[in-house]
Amino acid sequence: MRVSLSWLKEMVTISVSVEELAEKLSMSGFEVEAIDDLSKLALGVVIGFVNHTKPHPNADRLTVCEVDIGKNELLQIVCGASNVRSGIHVPVATVGTHLPSNNLTIKKSELRGVSSEGMICSKSELGINGLDEGILILDDISNKQLKLGDEVSELLGLDDKIIDLAITANRPDGMSLHGIAREVSAITNSEIRIPSHKVLIDPKPIENSKFNSTILENEGIYSITLIEGVDGNKSSPNTIKNRLENSGITSKNLIIDITNYIMLEQGQPLHAFDADKLEAITKTKVNQESFNLRQARNGEEINTIDGKIYTLDHNCNVVTCNDIAIALAGIMGGIESCVDENTRRIWLESAIFSQVSVRNSARKLGIRTESSIRYEKGIATQGNFIPVEKAIKIYNENFPTKLIGSWYSGNRNIANRLVMLRKSRVKQVLGKLKFDTVDKEKISSSQIERVNENLSINNTREISDHEIEQSLISIGCEIEKIDVGWNIIIPRYRNKDLHREIDLIEEISRLIGYDQFEDNLPSPLRPGILNARQLAERRLREILCNEGIQEITTLSLVGEDLNDAVRVGIKNPLLKETSHLRTSLLPEHLKACKRNLNSGQKGCWVFEIGNIFTKHQKQIKETPMLSGVICGEKRMEKWSSNGKYSPPSYYQARGILANCFRQLKIDSTDLPYKDNVEFNLHPGRACSIVVEGKAIGKFGQIHPALAEVHGLPNETYLFDVEFESLLISATRKNKWNVIFKDYMTTPFIERDIAFVVSKDCLSSKALQVIMKAGKPLLEKAELIDRFEGGQLKSDHCSLAYRLWYRSRKKLLTDEDVNPIHEKVREALVKLISAELRS
Repeated sequence: MRVSLSWLKEMVTISVSVEELAEKLSMSGFEVEAIDDLSKLALGVVIGFVNHTKPHPNADRLTVCEVDIGKNELLQIVCGASNVRSGIHVPVATVGTHLPSNNLTIKKSELRGVSSEGMICSKSELGINGLDEGILILDDISNKQLKLGDEVSELLGLDDKIIDLAITANRPDGMSLHGIAREVSAITNSEIRIPSHKVLIDPKPIENSKFNSTILENEGIYSITLIEGVDGNKSSPNTIKNRLENSGITSKNLIIDITNYIMLEQGQPLHAFDADKLEAITKTKVNQESFNLRQARNGEEINTIDGKIYTLDHNCNVVTCNDIAIALAGIMGGIESCVDENTRRIWLESAIFSQVSVRNSARKLGIRTESSIRYEKGIATQGNFIPVEKAIKIYNENFPTKLIGSWYSGNRNIANRLVMLRKSRVKQVLGKLKFDTVDKEKISSSQIERVNENLSINNTREISDHEIEQSLISIGCEIEKIDVGWNIIIPRYRNKDLHREIDLIEEISRLIGYDQFEDNLPSPLRPGILNARQLAERRLREILCNEGIQEITTLSLVGEDLNDAVRVGIKNPLLKETSHLRTSLLPEHLKACKRNLNSGQKGCWVFEIGNIFTKHQKQIKETPMLSGVICGEKRMEKWSSNGKYSPPSYYQARGILANCFRQLKIDSTDLPYKDNVEFNLHPGRACSIVVEGKAIGKFGQIHPALAEVHGLPNETYLFDVEFESLLISATRKNKWNVIFKDYMTTPFIERDIAFVVSKDCLSSKALQVIMKAGKPLLEKAELIDRFEGGQLKSDHCSLAYRLWYRSRKKLLTDEDVNPIHEKVREALVKLISAELRS
């Protein structure tokens, strides 16, 4: 938002320097990005008069001019503009003048053998927006008597300073001169001169039952006003033209300029339709009921005033006249209904469109206009007809206009928002003020006494009721005193950002100054400490990294996936690629692996602890997950495999993950996982990870088809585990709290057992039978061999386990172990139909 300082001073008293004002605005939340001193653009440029011209003797396109700048001698200046002629006033840059717009310093020189003692300037050379049609002829922009030798800065509106502000989304009132003037008045405690408006025109409701108001804001309104007697051929006065161009808007004609002028001043976009053109387009008489709002039809086209033709769809909203699209709602008008030099009647539109509808349309079409920017931030519903009435007033001052009528659709009578502010809550949130915030020269003695009574031992004081009230009054709030504090009536122009009690407290602290409140550290200071869950998470991250799996972080926002119907969309995405919330971490991990392999890496082992998002009973459920990929080979040496590619097998990869869990004392078992559509896992090489009897995740080799799509090797393994379940298991007291046990002083007795079982029998199930039957002497058992083929049936395999028996009380003998070992053998035969081999 470019703010003209001279224009701002008409609305509010400014007694500080522009640099100090910029500092105050920045501290109050309106960041000042730059201060442009326009006078520097034309410093040393004066008004001159071309007395005589003659062709250049050595160049057809150059003209030699004799220019009078009010001194004793005429200047000889060589000019290349086609529109230079005798008898005109022009801006002259004298020798020694520096023009910042093109970084040029004027020197006395010779052009094709003819001396030139200055330069006659064009608009662009003076840093003025607009099309260059040669040199700037001052007689075209001013009817006043021009004095030769005077600086041109005042005539061209360059005797001004521009404050360039970055307006945040929560302060849409800052997108107008009125809003900035109110802010300046509040932060500098100065007089504001914005007149209060009472709407004098009497708008009538649009009697159209088919009017579509869904495109309007909840408290929005759409109005249309018919005005006759305007003249599209008339240009704007210099004051209006200069203010527009200094704000970055090109002047067109008075009709259009007034709509832009009101938008800059009051923040309300207006648009003028040529009434005669509308009737020509629709081939019928146009009245207020001819206008409507609707979603564009797929494939519908509109030719806009920027000369482009846009193809629309249902995401775009349009203003229609007799169902013909004549404008993109809140963004830009159509060229077929725009004002030109032949315009004599206009329909003046003023509306408060929905922020979402304008943002969606602008993003879809890739358009950003001064109008759309304001609608996207939000237009304050302070009075839709106040800007219209101001526009009519200016039109009346310049044209013999006639107001035919004004109509609207929407709610005109919107009640002001009422927010209760508790005194106790203000003091609780803000704390105490430093005593040096009081300027004793500017307050009365009674106030000083009152302040002194509130002083505490550490030279601080409580914030007073007067300060709270004055802060809120300064931004336009109305105050009603109640027992617990105040009832605050929010002004309409702040209805977009002041909704809650805490919003008002923020305003109070902002206006008094954040640095004016005491800053206290907690007393006593106690060092922070990580709880068991946080420690377990850190330990798991370290363990995974120690196993060679690198931690990565991916975005939680992803694009739309037609194959993933449960992916949660967000309402106002900035990009299509970030329009949905992820339902799995693995797709981004696979992309990361592909990028690493494409860059020449032999493998990529990664993991991430992050949230996924799913819909659950109309709510969005956020679930933390531990996910990762073990892809390809990752090793420090090549000699052990003779330099050959040696990626981990399925069991080796699963063992890496199991070892990580085991270091947190989490015992995990596997169950065959065949329903692998969700994760695209390899049939027969996938499993559910079971912890404490509950399936908490999945592990498996990537499906060959998915590996081919991503260009990954078949030796790629995926894991996806519920992180919360891991933490619960790892932090159980019997695991987390270390209990000392005496070291065993007796040796093991080892026994091996081999048996044949069906291939469907899980090793974990056999191990469970062995451990249960071997109590109390069996300490551990481990699978040492698996064999299939040979003389065994095709659907059977041989498993061999090594068992370790030990007692804390004594040295075991064969007589002690044999009965227990026989019990294990019998249990295997009975429970899993094992055929014993040893």
